Amino acid sequence: MYRRCPRQYEFAVRKKLPWGISPAESFGASVHNALKKWGELERASSGKLQASSGQQELFAAEKKGEEIELTEETLLKIWSGCFSPEAFATRLEADFARARGETLLQQFYAWWARERRRVVAVEKSFSIALDGFKLTGRLDRVEQIDGGVAIIDFKTGELKEQDAVDSDLQLSVYALAAKELFDTPCHGLTLLFLNEDEVIERTTQRSEGQLKDAVRQMHALAERIESADFHPTPGKAVCRYCPYRGVCDMAAV
Repeated sequence: MYRRCPRQYEFAVRKKLPWGISPAESFGASVHNALKKWGELERASSGKLQASSGQQELFAAEKKGEEIELTEETLLKIWSGCFSPEAFATRLEADFARARGETLLQQFYAWWARERRRVVAVEKSFSIALDGFKLTGRLDRVEQIDGGVAIIDFKTGELKEQDAVDSDLQLSVYALAAKELFDTPCHGLTLLFLNEDEVIERTTQRSEGQLKDAVRQMHALAERIESADFHPTPGKAVCRYCPYRGVCDMAAV
């Protein structure tokens, strides 16, 4: 948020001005929640853990002790239970978003079913110390692959090109977290873009030099925040989706 616009960060984090969740944010959160439950079900089906209480409630209609099959129908049933319509202005918009989510998850299932997958963790929280400050976050999905692990982050927004993914700071943070969390190399960092037509993978890796550069970038950002540098960086692309555009005197839209 600070990199997008320091003033937005000031309003949200320092001044703690309330903001309502947008329809796009609500939709993305619903999709992430559905994929989290799907990942938990994968792990439960592999015998690595028991189904959570939330899963038990979701599938209350199933016979006690009956194994839940990892089918497209099951995934869509999960989506039906996870979709939240409250952020949408009209019933029509909510119904459109619900149907769009079904299509996205059908595309995800087709991608998922192409090969056998070994899930290590879903929605895995992390907290790592980086020379004077703490960095916290969460990994959407971690899969075991030959020789290490792969981190997968789900995206329902605009597609990024490969060069942007190769320099993405978020993925560098995930690579740093993987070194702390798993005693094995991180061989893949993937942004998985979900849309109505197909699932697009943008996969990259990070060298030790790139990770050191990422730490330097974060130190520079931390210093700017501590110095209260909250000068705005207005622009149509930045301000269009900013929840504070109605109160900011520098808003471009």
